[in-house]
Amino acid sequence: MTSGDRNALRAWLDLLTASNAIKKSIDATLRTEFGVSISRFDVLSALDRAEGDGLRAGDLSQRLMVTEGNTTQVTAPLIRDGLVKRTPSREDGRVALFRLTRKGEKLFKKMADEHKHWVAGAFADLSHSELATLRQLLGKLNLPIELEGKDAA
Repeated sequence: MTSGDRNALRAWLDLLTASNAIKKSIDATLRTEFGVSISRFDVLSALDRAEGDGLRAGDLSQRLMVTEGNTTQVTAPLIRDGLVKRTPSREDGRVALFRLTRKGEKLFKKMADEHKHWVAGAFADLSHSELATLRQLLGKLNLPIELEGKDAA
C-alpha cells in the first residue's frame, strides 16, 4: 500500500466517522424532539422538495438511494400517522404517488428549522472560508454515483 493509498483510506475513514457521528446525533435528536427517525425525516424532506402531485415510489427510492422495499417500510408509518398520502397516479393507476399531507408539511417545516440549527452546530467551529474549502474538496471526489441535488443547500 502506497502512502497515497494510506492517506486516502485515512481521509475516507475520517469522513465516514464524522458523517456517522453527525447522522447519529441528528437521528437521536429527531427521535427525542419529534418521534421521527432520520430515515423518515429524509422521506419527508424528499417529498417536501417534490413538485406537482408528489413522487413515484421508484423516484422516491432513487432520491433516497435505497430500495423500493425500504421506501415502503419507511413510508408506511408516515402514512399511518397522517404525514404522507399515497395515491394512484392519474396517468397510470398501477403507479403510486407519495406526497406530504398538510399535517406532514407543518411537522416537516418545524423539523427542518431545527435540523438546520443542529447541522450548523456540528460545523460551528469552522469558518466560512473553511466550510467553502471543505465543500470544494468534497466536490472534487470521484464518486461512483451521481448524487441528485448535491448542490442544494
